[in-house]
Amino acid sequence: MAAETLLSSLLGLLLLGLLLPASLTGGVGSLNLEELSEMRYGIEILPLPVMGGQSQSSDVVIVSSKYKQRYECRLPAGAIHFQREREEETPAYQGPGIPELLSPMRDAPCLLKTKDWWTYEFCYGRHIQQYHMEDSEIKGEVLYLGYYQSAFDWDDETAKASKQHRLKRYHSQTYGNGSKCDLNGRPREAEVRFLCDEGAGISGDYIDRVDEPLSCSYVLTIRTPRLCPHPLLRPPPSAAPQAILCHPSLQPEEYMAYVQRQAVWR
Repeated sequence: MAAETLLSSLLGLLLLGLLLPASLTGGVGSLNLEELSEMRYGIEILPLPVMGGQSQSSDVVIVSSKYKQRYECRLPAGAIHFQREREEETPAYQGPGIPELLSPMRDAPCLLKTKDWWTYEFCYGRHIQQYHMEDSEIKGEVLYLGYYQSAFDWDDETAKASKQHRLKRYHSQTYGNGSKCDLNGRPREAEVRFLCDEGAGISGDYIDRVDEPLSCSYVLTIRTPRLCPHPLLRPPPSAAPQAILCHPSLQPEEYMAYVQRQAVWR
């Protein structure tokens, strides 16, 4: 299999039911999603079977396919020592906090993005507007998608979305109490997500996309170089692919029968 991130390969297989956790005969490890998103892996199923339950190594994990075939997989050394090494090598961040990094946007011009009929205007810490432009003039009603209400608190360890923010590496603000929605009668609302864009240049803030997953509930994605100095929002470093080797794992009687058949065929 081509090298892919373990997040899209192992987790994808787990979610699809192709690989299901089985009893661990070696060491039991924890699933570190942040580590998975930063390491690259290739998974290779080898044809030679092994006798299950013989390895006591901490880097061996037993998994099972949806057809109940068990595999003994050996994790690369990089996966075992990755977190410890990263903690040792990465110095503690001493720079400005996330709100401080974004605060210059208060005095910067509002951001604009035209999508189909509508133009969206985002004014940091104030409001989000939606209107139609013709000949450089606003035509018709100006709709408010929301007024600033709050920002995600990175110091709140109990925050529900903390893991999602950390895994996807974005900061968010909520805007609410916007113009009344004709479809549901409720005020419009929006979530604004800020992501690091190292290629945007100084003050290169821009609205990357505007989505409306629910009627009159919007998600604005803003990319900015301002957040890139912060380690929680900086894109993870690329890493060379790491090999995960898996062997079919057989019960002792199955393995002995396999060995006997191999001897006959020779």
